[in-house]
Amino acid sequence: MKRAVGKKGGGFGTTLVLAFVIVVLGVGLGVALSTQSFMERVPVIGPLLFQEQPAQTTTSPVVIEGIQDLDQLATVRWKESVIVTRESGGTELEQLVSGEKVLLVAAGDVEAGVDLASLGRDDVRVDGETVTIRLPEPEILSTSLDEDKTRVYDRDFGLLNLRPDDDLVEQARAAALDRIEQAARDEEILDQAEHSAEVSIRAFVTSLGFEDVKFE
Repeated sequence: MKRAVGKKGGGFGTTLVLAFVIVVLGVGLGVALSTQSFMERVPVIGPLLFQEQPAQTTTSPVVIEGIQDLDQLATVRWKESVIVTRESGGTELEQLVSGEKVLLVAAGDVEAGVDLASLGRDDVRVDGETVTIRLPEPEILSTSLDEDKTRVYDRDFGLLNLRPDDDLVEQARAAALDRIEQAARDEEILDQAEHSAEVSIRAFVTSLGFEDVKFE
């Protein structure tokens, strides 16, 4: 009777051991499969999460638009004072009798610059860290008289001239404008305007991260 009870208990114990082994194998296999599945997914997900993002590059249109906004910075002003005389009447006798002489002291300003607003897409090339720019020609933008410092200093009339000739004053003013502009040209104001434009543009473009700026 004791021996029969022992055999029955051994069978039940064996069954428990086999069940435990099956459970362990099942768990182990599940973990292995899950690990394998996860490792197979890592190469797909990893590059998406950790790959380097491409560097942002400033495009040519952005550079052009910024340069166009510098238009007012690319100007040079020149101040000049001149003395101009104008006379009416032909011969000395006519001048003495009915002529007129105007002496004008004039001061004025000349503004020169480069029209950056006219810069087009084909005028700017971006190549890596280098920007090449073809600038428009510098030009005289305006010439004007300073009315606070411009005046008729002297005015002589012939013996029989009782009516001032205002057209003579306007001729003197026009001549003063021409003289002031020519003086500015003689002092190379156009070269100064071109240099000013290049300095302004170079400072702007390098602030965008470019290393070299060339002008054609």
